[in-house]
Amino acid sequence: MKPHLSSEAELKKIYWNTVFHSVMMFAGQMSMQIVDLIFCSRLGADASATAGTATSLFAWFMVVGNGLVFSLEYFIPNALGEGDEKKAHSFYYAGWMVTLLVSAISTLGLSLLVFNTSRFGINPAIAGSVTEFTTILSLSYLPLFLSPLLRVELQSRGHPHASSVAFLFGNLLNVFLNWSLIHGHAGLPALGLMGSAWSNVISRFAIFFYLWFMANRARAKIDIPVRWNHVHYRDFVLRILRMGAPSSLHMLFEMGAFIVVSTLAAQFTTDQAAAHSIMLNIATFVFMFPLGFSSAAALILSRLNGEKRHHLAIRYGWSTIRLGWAFAICSSAFLLYFQKELFGIYNNDPRIFEIGSKILILTAIFQLGDATQVIVSGCLRGFGKTGIQAVVNGIGHWLIGLPIGLYFSYRLNWQVRGLWLGLSTGLIVVAIVLLWFWWKTIHDRKALKESEALASETT
Repeated sequence: MKPHLSSEAELKKIYWNTVFHSVMMFAGQMSMQIVDLIFCSRLGADASATAGTATSLFAWFMVVGNGLVFSLEYFIPNALGEGDEKKAHSFYYAGWMVTLLVSAISTLGLSLLVFNTSRFGINPAIAGSVTEFTTILSLSYLPLFLSPLLRVELQSRGHPHASSVAFLFGNLLNVFLNWSLIHGHAGLPALGLMGSAWSNVISRFAIFFYLWFMANRARAKIDIPVRWNHVHYRDFVLRILRMGAPSSLHMLFEMGAFIVVSTLAAQFTTDQAAAHSIMLNIATFVFMFPLGFSSAAALILSRLNGEKRHHLAIRYGWSTIRLGWAFAICSSAFLLYFQKELFGIYNNDPRIFEIGSKILILTAIFQLGDATQVIVSGCLRGFGKTGIQAVVNGIGHWLIGLPIGLYFSYRLNWQVRGLWLGLSTGLIVVAIVLLWFWWKTIHDRKALKESEALASETT
């Protein structure tokens, strides 16, 4: 985004550029996991279940770190909207401090966690390979957390295309490395299933280094009023943590529910676990689009609120929510119509497709709720509000969704399908409650503006 959003025509162009490149970035990030699972699925049901379970364990720490970084979608553009370059740069440097610390903790924490896989009830047939696969993936936390920080910095300063280029390059590299390292092509060693894990790590580092290069080049062209060693890190780090902690809890409650379901799915047969992994991969890829809308909304709305143009922030918030609804309807129809073709990309086993097709129906149903809750969360983040999302997601997923899923899965023997029914219910509840809070937030903001105008007239 440019220093001043002077006209609405310019704002509209910036908005759609931000939406497009945010979606490209998130879709590109998820495409890497899809490629990994496709290559792993070709190695059999055990390999597919291993990759899916390992990715679920990896995600426990990932969602916490990403929640902290997402708070910068408010701080950096909001500071630029206020015209406070010193504050914007200070948050950028403090973001590095936070992500480096969280990366180290996550890598160490996951390495310790995976050596206790027996406590999660994971199928013994894949427990050893899950431990090895996850240990390799843990090395990618550093680029995984730093890349979103660099993306926010670049997008906030009018370079939204950099993230799209980075993830396009990263995905092409990931495809090549999966092909090479799994089967031993192009003169590289044949590492089998573990070649996919190493491919993921190398590709994420490549994405990070490209974004770092682009961010440094963009920052070299502007006057930076504060050096990294002159920042009051304690104040800025604490502000990131205060806003980021509720975002992390929000993501932990939401994604944690999916992770728990993946862990439970690993206790069933490998066919059940493989079908779940494939369906989760498809659903997560579709989710990347409304997640991109959400991120764009947070960036644009926080900038507009920093410029005191609250009426435009509200308008673009609603526009993004409606965009999400339209996408959800289209994606639901697409999933239902092309379900056989979608599963065929991963695996042609009729047993896995039979299980997965029943899950896919539930996935198509909850698309509207999923899109609503994530986009509204981004809109609220653009207004500096993150606390309520954590509370609502905690109640919706863990007190409503998961108990329903466990009941249908174990008591009624629906197995993986029952777990997905619980996830769907939780998402719909969260969406309805958050939509009400969004309406209340903008209603309160309008009421405050009217009272300030009345007080000004009286004076």
